[in-house]
Amino acid sequence: MNTQTPPSNRSSWLWITAGVAVGANSTAGVLSARVTGSAWAQSHSPTSSSRMISQPSAESLTELHNLDTSFANLAEFVGPAVVDIKAMSGRAQDETGARTPQRGSEGSGFIFRADGYIITNDHVVGDSKTVTVTLKDGREFKGDVTRAQDSDLAIVKIQASGLSTLAFADTGKLRTGQLVMACGAPFGMQQSVSFGHVSALNRTSEVPTESNPYAPSASMQPAFRLYPVLIQTDTPINMGNSGGPLVDVDGRVVGVNTLIYSSTGLNAGIGFAIPANQVKFIADQLVSKGKISRAMLGLIPLDLKEYQLAEMKLAGGALVDGVSPDSPAAKAGIKKGDIIVRIGNTPVKSQIDLRNSMLVNAAGSTVDVELIREKEHKTVSVKLVEYAQPMVAQQKPNGLSTPPEDLDLFRSFPELRRRRNGGDLPNTDSKSHTGSPKLGVQTADPAADTRGEFSIPSGTSGAVIMTVEPGSVADANDIQPGDVIQSVGSQSIKNAQDLVAALKGLKWGDSRHVKFTRFGKNTVMTQERDIVFK
Repeated sequence: MNTQTPPSNRSSWLWITAGVAVGANSTAGVLSARVTGSAWAQSHSPTSSSRMISQPSAESLTELHNLDTSFANLAEFVGPAVVDIKAMSGRAQDETGARTPQRGSEGSGFIFRADGYIITNDHVVGDSKTVTVTLKDGREFKGDVTRAQDSDLAIVKIQASGLSTLAFADTGKLRTGQLVMACGAPFGMQQSVSFGHVSALNRTSEVPTESNPYAPSASMQPAFRLYPVLIQTDTPINMGNSGGPLVDVDGRVVGVNTLIYSSTGLNAGIGFAIPANQVKFIADQLVSKGKISRAMLGLIPLDLKEYQLAEMKLAGGALVDGVSPDSPAAKAGIKKGDIIVRIGNTPVKSQIDLRNSMLVNAAGSTVDVELIREKEHKTVSVKLVEYAQPMVAQQKPNGLSTPPEDLDLFRSFPELRRRRNGGDLPNTDSKSHTGSPKLGVQTADPAADTRGEFSIPSGTSGAVIMTVEPGSVADANDIQPGDVIQSVGSQSIKNAQDLVAALKGLKWGDSRHVKFTRFGKNTVMTQERDIVFK
């Protein structure tokens, strides 16, 4: 087990403070060397009030070198606990019947227990058949995955011991402006680090679930995956950093790199990490229980704003922004506008406390909920039920002024390119009417891995859409990954090969009546439409 001493917080911060000032001084000194001779003479004339900025002193350069060494030491300390993760799933085939390579993703993770427990994002390893973990020293291990899908976190267990680990920081004490370092494998480039700051705290975001990762356009979709509390950072992070640690200057994990705000899938200076306090809570649950069991109140909690806390003289609480009809909360008389301050024996200081209480209290149990309504404290008893992910209409992410298609889940670069560009399909321009008409999709049989990825019930037959080429006939007709084509014209489609046969002999301008079904948790939607190949 790594017994290396983390870099000193005091010395690091002193060097950083000095380094900023020295850096400005040094830069100005270099720029001053470009001043013309006449300007130099003017600035040194006896009557001139302007003067040249002096070159940095030996003391200042020493402080700058100390800062440089501090950052290098930090990267060296964190590196042995950062891992590269490759996850592979099954094969698919295109509409001509040709087999395509295995689909997979590559991301990052970090070791938090010396006996082989690794934290990463669920979207890196979820639904994968094989997961390979590569340590900094080059050793490779197969890993077993335990998932917390709703939290987008997962544990990967490898058979190893005495490993270097990283400790968690208390993110309740994290401050905007702190320096942080991101570690991981952007675009598969292992053991990369980048530096930046904590840009903001307590961000909230929603992104589409994996059954349709980009830009849902149907009226009803599987619910967006909610990230109720995130750290925003300007640290450069890219695809492949997913699951890797965001650490402070002491080498402690402050968050798990998870999302970027980008219209291109590349770093735009706004990234998001799941805070360490939440990560540790979920990880401990996964290790001790082997799964996440979540109960449900049936309400929408929000954090109170500073002025609200001040006006009501409260230290915290969760504001009820909405209550679902016939939910446990509704049956207990909880109303919109109530402020929940305690659940069972757990104080509720924020909405995340309320959410976490649903992981601690079991479905079927009855808990006392203390709330404030019109300045009066009340206590009601609520019988919890098992959590069911709601189905929601398309909406913008909560707290961000950008639609879901501009919030990319971190995937490996090849995987993202395949999902965005329609997989490994030929670059067919259907509007040019060259070649045979194509839907512009990749398909697969509804095997166990594809059913799991898209929430398709067992026993479903048809051709499962794996990818859709942008601008294709399928794209124009709102066919999406996860849809199951079940008939074309009068022909029943039982598998991917049936679809290949049904589309043979097409000519540009032909029309086919297509029936397909879209599945989600608790929702099934069947659509029929006439598709014109134009």
